[in-house]
Amino acid sequence: MFVIKKRVKKARVGILTTPHGKIQTPNLAFVATHGNIRILDKKEERIAAPNLIIANTFHLWVNGKVAEIKKAGGIHKWNGLKIPTMTDSGGFQVFSLGWGKAHNVGKIKSQISNIKSDGKSQVKINNNSVVFSYDGKKFELNPEKSIKLQHDIGADIIFVFDECTSPLHDFAYNKKSLEKTHRWAKQSLSAHKKNLEAELLSELGSSASKSQQLFGIVQGGVYEKLRKQSSKFIGSLDFDGFGIGGSFGEKQMGKVLEWALSGLPEEKPRHLLGIGRLKDIFIAVEKGIDLFDCAIPTREARHGILYTKNRKINYKKRPARRRGGGTKLYGIYKKDKIKAMKLATIHNIKFYKELFKKIRLAISQGRGLKELKKEYKIYN
Repeated sequence: MFVIKKRVKKARVGILTTPHGKIQTPNLAFVATHGNIRILDKKEERIAAPNLIIANTFHLWVNGKVAEIKKAGGIHKWNGLKIPTMTDSGGFQVFSLGWGKAHNVGKIKSQISNIKSDGKSQVKINNNSVVFSYDGKKFELNPEKSIKLQHDIGADIIFVFDECTSPLHDFAYNKKSLEKTHRWAKQSLSAHKKNLEAELLSELGSSASKSQQLFGIVQGGVYEKLRKQSSKFIGSLDFDGFGIGGSFGEKQMGKVLEWALSGLPEEKPRHLLGIGRLKDIFIAVEKGIDLFDCAIPTREARHGILYTKNRKINYKKRPARRRGGGTKLYGIYKKDKIKAMKLATIHNIKFYKELFKKIRLAISQGRGLKELKKEYKIYN
């Protein structure tokens, strides 16, 4: 259940209820690719206290963890994190291991992909499925398989299987891809309902999987006609919420979001997939986005980046002058690199949590985000 508590123009504050707690929106799901926050142990995860995570269905599947998770009674019992949890569908890996590698781009056109690329795609996209060449093996994924895997994992919120296109794809490719993605959305929804019916009649399956929320995904690249078409079609289907997927240019985000949100029902949550730079968060919240997921806070912590309101600090480099936490962390890093990365990960999680708390407060008080943008300096 999703309830909107306050609006300031298109920005809104709400509460999304799941079997493992209430998600206050806007909010960010921290990436837990293999079911836990990378590099942190269970005690450190409790200190970081993420209030929402997203696990990676593809990687849990190819690493043989899904059966183990199902046997444990679902991901919450398996990883010990009693917090709202999402799983992606594997659709992003269609991009990251496919056209993302071939084009050497990230979801934002101006960004180089962070995946090491030899320019060769590891996926073959068919009309009914995607075949991945991964770790010397072949893995075939389709809508029904993706939904079954996500049911077995038992996350609170799951996503339909789709194709995330490259920011370099033209209108013709996006149009053809969109037809497939819409067909896969209907297949995913049908599979989800069948799995729910089967589990409700059975004592098997986790408590979460019996009340999972399925989000549809709007695609269409940077093309207004396709985004509006996708928004209208996906918005007409019986999903619990909606994801905005695909890729776009940095300066196009605002317009693309307007088109992508145009046909979605106001009363259901909207999730912007794979986006989490500070500047982008403010743009998206002001357009009406409720949820995000992104690897930036934790990945950059491991790569040496510490977030502050005024700037990003590279704690691996000797500071030119004293810079508080950056100076301290540099000293720790020189003695114990893993400890420094753990502390930076915890810090960045708390930084993002505090940011979203302030975003929610600003909207709740009817102030909007203008002053908060100045406070955070909106750096990239």
